[in-house]
Amino acid sequence: MKLRGIKSAAIALTVLAVSACGQTVAGNSGAGEIDVRKLEVGKYPTEPLDSYYKFSHSVRSGKSLAITRLSDHVVIGTDVDPKLRYGTGVQEVLKPEDVAQSMAEPSRGVAERNKMQFGFISGSSDTEVVAFQKSPMTATLLTVTVLQFPSTDAADTAAREFEAVDFEVNPEENKRVAIGKYPAAQAHWRPGTPTIGSIAAHGNYTVSVFVSTGSADLPLLTSLVEKTYAAQFPMLDTLPPLSPEEVMRTDLDPEDMKRRVLNPNKLGVPSLGGLATNTVQGFLHLQTDREAAKALYAAGNVEFVTMGQAYSGQTYSFNTNGIAQGFGTGSSQLLDGAIIYRSRDEESAKALWSGLAAEPDPSLTPAGVPDSKCADEPKPGSNAKYFLCVVRYRNYIGTVWSTQPQDSQQRAAAQYAVLANSQ
Repeated sequence: MKLRGIKSAAIALTVLAVSACGQTVAGNSGAGEIDVRKLEVGKYPTEPLDSYYKFSHSVRSGKSLAITRLSDHVVIGTDVDPKLRYGTGVQEVLKPEDVAQSMAEPSRGVAERNKMQFGFISGSSDTEVVAFQKSPMTATLLTVTVLQFPSTDAADTAAREFEAVDFEVNPEENKRVAIGKYPAAQAHWRPGTPTIGSIAAHGNYTVSVFVSTGSADLPLLTSLVEKTYAAQFPMLDTLPPLSPEEVMRTDLDPEDMKRRVLNPNKLGVPSLGGLATNTVQGFLHLQTDREAAKALYAAGNVEFVTMGQAYSGQTYSFNTNGIAQGFGTGSSQLLDGAIIYRSRDEESAKALWSGLAAEPDPSLTPAGVPDSKCADEPKPGSNAKYFLCVVRYRNYIGTVWSTQPQDSQQRAAAQYAVLANSQ
């Protein structure tokens, strides 16, 4: 994914009314502010989500919110090794069968038997991902699967059973392997192959690690597993597990962000990459070049990121043999969508804007929208046209995109209006 952003200029806007589809909502603009009711927003809504949608708690919504929360506490490749800067994809684990995306097929039964609640899978590589193509054999791949269980006993039992069923896929050739500083972790490899699988329980969580390298170097493989646990366990220590009841009662928008993102369908149904709010750590899982993205978001002092139907919560997997393996070909950005960033302050937002859509086309700038710009950017893995627009409102950055320039401009105007009307 290309990095995206907003234009520089300090503007204070407090507008409580906007237009959509030619209809006007009552309201007044303050001194020195534009009247966002006059913006060309086409068919898109201009009011915040909570003005027309009432969230209803459910198991499905609670799990999606819990998975997004968990993703903020799962390592990316660069937390383990600076070379692992590229993302190979993510997978939300809502049900037992989802674990087979990265773990052995019999793991489904283990997850179900031990009442797995939810989980998250993230892949990393030292080689840039090409959409819908397998990574080269020389690449180093890391896939981390974190699952939450109802208790520490359930997690301990699940870890033992996950290892047992994976080992039994090829018991004649698999050999047990010790993981240095983590004697409780279980691992095995097949001598002569450049892969290793390991699993460990940590509190209510299980952490599964799969590593593939360019050569059958056991010390290298075990070292990467050990480094993964060293980075992952402290993150989980800061994440109290959720009971099933707490999952059900999870609020939709505690960060006060989802109400501000452009929402063409006017729906408040959360999903990973769909309607979701992450810290930078969680959002980086969805980026292709995570190191470049991390540097940009650090310069912009980004606190939260909210997506509005921006990414798929799944990645294409080559796991057709039902064995534990590295997975994914990168996170799939949808053909149209929206992302908003909240920076610490306006100056930080300006810095973020400077690094996004770095080569705008002045002829595509949305009419009348302050601090906006658009660019025709290639969409990775697609021949489709891809028009990205960015806006800034105070310390918020909005990015929208579409396959049509006029549609992108209308989305940008609507996103600006939603941000203004959310104050």
